Amino acid sequence: MSALEVRAMMPADLEAVAALARRADPFGWTMRNFQDAMAGGYTMTVLEAEGRIVGYFVVMIVVDEAELLEIAVDSDVQGRGYGKTLLKAAAAAARAQACRCMHLEVRASNARARKMYVSAGFCETGLRKNYYPTENGREHALLMRLDF
Repeated sequence: MSALEVRAMMPADLEAVAALARRADPFGWTMRNFQDAMAGGYTMTVLEAEGRIVGYFVVMIVVDEAELLEIAVDSDVQGRGYGKTLLKAAAAAARAQACRCMHLEVRASNARARKMYVSAGFCETGLRKNYYPTENGREHALLMRLDF
């Protein structure tokens, strides 16, 4: 595995991050969503490996709680532990800002991500029916929470 660098997302990264987001989820965040999050002061981080951005996360802090709004790893490098690296960094960023927990939503069909979240200590807390758009309609979101 090549050297990894977890670092703050910069404005110059937004085009690459938005392209990765489109590859990860055609219904996901747009360039404008990332620009707005950056302008809003959200915690935005990229993971670099193999000389390029291979993943990212976006966390919103509200008082003493964090919400993991976005996390993705490029499909051609999945299975190398990059998602776990990003998730640990997101949790560390939330703890550093005195958060007591982290929330997230995940597609019910995303078994790989759900397994990663459970292995990191997240527990299911609820369900949002018909939350995510799909090519054939809508899909449920599972709500998950990690207490620090």
